[in-house]
Amino acid sequence: MTPSFLVGSTLRPHSHSLNLRVLSPTGFAKIHSRAFSKYSTLLNSDHHSQKLPSHPQTPAPAATTRMGKRKRTPNQGPIAPNPAPAHAFPVTLEDGTECTAVREGLATVLFPRFVAKKDKSGNDLVDGQVFYNPVQQFNRDLSVLAIRAFGEVFLREKKAKKAAKMKGDEDERPMKADIPPKFSILDALSATGLRALRYALEIPFVTHTTSNDLDPSASQSIRRNIHFNKTHTTKTVDPALTPDAALSKIQSRDYPSSKYDVIDLDPFGTAVPFLDAAVQAVSDGGLLCITCTDAGVWASMGYSEKCFSLYGGMPIKGEWSHEAGLRLILYATATTAARYGFSIEPLLSLSIDFYARVFVRVRKSPREVKKLASTSMIVYNCDSGCGSWRTQSLGKRKEEKNKNGDGTYLKFGLAMAPTTSSECPDCGFPMHLGGPMWSGPLHSPTFITHLLSALPAQPPEIYQTLPRITGMLQTALQESTLPNSPFFFVTNCLARTLHCEAPPLAAFRGALMRLGYTVVRSHCKPTSVKTDAPWSLIWEVMRRWVRQKPAGQGKVGGAMAGYKILKFGIKENADNGEGSAREKWRAEKEKEEMERLTALEIVFDEGLGKDKDRVKGVVRYQVNPTANWGPLKRGRGVEALIGETTAVEEGGGGELVERGEESDEEGRVSKEAR
Repeated sequence: MTPSFLVGSTLRPHSHSLNLRVLSPTGFAKIHSRAFSKYSTLLNSDHHSQKLPSHPQTPAPAATTRMGKRKRTPNQGPIAPNPAPAHAFPVTLEDGTECTAVREGLATVLFPRFVAKKDKSGNDLVDGQVFYNPVQQFNRDLSVLAIRAFGEVFLREKKAKKAAKMKGDEDERPMKADIPPKFSILDALSATGLRALRYALEIPFVTHTTSNDLDPSASQSIRRNIHFNKTHTTKTVDPALTPDAALSKIQSRDYPSSKYDVIDLDPFGTAVPFLDAAVQAVSDGGLLCITCTDAGVWASMGYSEKCFSLYGGMPIKGEWSHEAGLRLILYATATTAARYGFSIEPLLSLSIDFYARVFVRVRKSPREVKKLASTSMIVYNCDSGCGSWRTQSLGKRKEEKNKNGDGTYLKFGLAMAPTTSSECPDCGFPMHLGGPMWSGPLHSPTFITHLLSALPAQPPEIYQTLPRITGMLQTALQESTLPNSPFFFVTNCLARTLHCEAPPLAAFRGALMRLGYTVVRSHCKPTSVKTDAPWSLIWEVMRRWVRQKPAGQGKVGGAMAGYKILKFGIKENADNGEGSAREKWRAEKEKEEMERLTALEIVFDEGLGKDKDRVKGVVRYQVNPTANWGPLKRGRGVEALIGETTAVEEGGGGELVERGEESDEEGRVSKEAR
């Protein structure tokens, strides 16, 4: 059934002729979807008299117990300060209300009047009730640019389809005017409406933008911000796009179109509860922009049971846990879409600061859906030993010729298991399971190249995070050259396992590259190494390094993970011919592998391993921008909906973020400030 948005009471501004579309608290929640049935019932009950989530305020800090859990107290004291916005100025509205306006990009949003104060370190801080996080400007800048790049491709494809359909139709009358094709965006969880305003003002070909929020007060804030931008915005990226014309694209209708070309999900916590509705509401070939801020769930072992219930897979312990988290989010999106015959294509998947942001294209393609099992995997992870891993595909596919021999078809089947034993083949420590998770590519090199080509023309005064966007996209483009090599490692961790001095990163990269392997960085970590080299070769390179730098090696006992790795290739006892046939076969295989590895010429070539594409002024990895940076706290109205909070999540950046106890109610809090 085609999903539809049923709006109970649409808010309409009367002071100007904007076609404002601001969905009421029942808006996005009433998409016809089983995933929303319970939530819709809750929103249609008497809870309307209570404050719902995403009110532009933040809760006061709660007391922390010894176990790290926060207890709610009747009097919580002052609200924690947040970083002050860089572009803030006082304004007085027509009714005499004094506000502080915060400008970002071409949009301006209003907050209650505040004055920035300096802390002991000289950083500007404001009262925690100001629901705006300047650290998230990178997210919003990237989203505007990514949607703009996607829209150019999407509309080009749409025009080509229309031209092909009309070609050869002699009865088709010529059009008097070239009507631009529809391009609609849904900002499903808007809070202040900053995202929707920026989309409307900065993307010229957007025909309409829908701004939705669960909280009535947030809807009023969105309406006020749209009116202010209409009357005060004076300049735009495109000279032909006046503020009035741009903001007229934000429409308001009781029964809006059931399909959106772009849906942006940016909730507090996980976006999983919204995925089922979103994949049904996005158009064929459309874009889902998904943010998940619950890094303590998908990137750590603290809430593994919660991770499985939300994302359908177990998290990973290790330096590469954030990439595994991205793959869990993509897996949850892919399995949700597959139920309705949709396949996904990740265009860009990034772990940024304290959250994950993925841009996924969704297409109606039963043929591609069949590939889901073969693009899903489980992971055997030696997290208690050397840190190596092995992957296991859930299914297999093979291209075979048809009976006539004039074509091919894909044959699907069961994958052979397991790919490794319960003990790590490198160090002998126990292997732990992770996943299932997405095993396909994280990025589309074609999309990233198109996006990078558009960045030099963007004004830096509008997109102030351009250096970081450029650096992260360049790193992601490098990652895309290894679509079949998931995960990365850190040389410091390898050295820690062997109790030796860590090799210079350039020297280590050069050693692998001289052997013909591809070596790139991961966008997740500055000292990362991502390669298609097998673990047996990686450890051989480390053994050669240890022999070159023996002075730095510590004592490695027999019970340590590094003992077996360093012992590899050293025959302590002669083979007496005893043992099972299986053991003899393993010994023979190990001998062959040892002979192959010892015959390799390994040279630590720092010149070859140095980055050749480093650009001055480009930031690959974020440094701490301000004091108290990180995720903001959940809005005060949340307790009316989800009750007492009893647990905490790690939100990244040293912050602990509260979460609700019930899984089906967690994360349904909109926010623009995260």
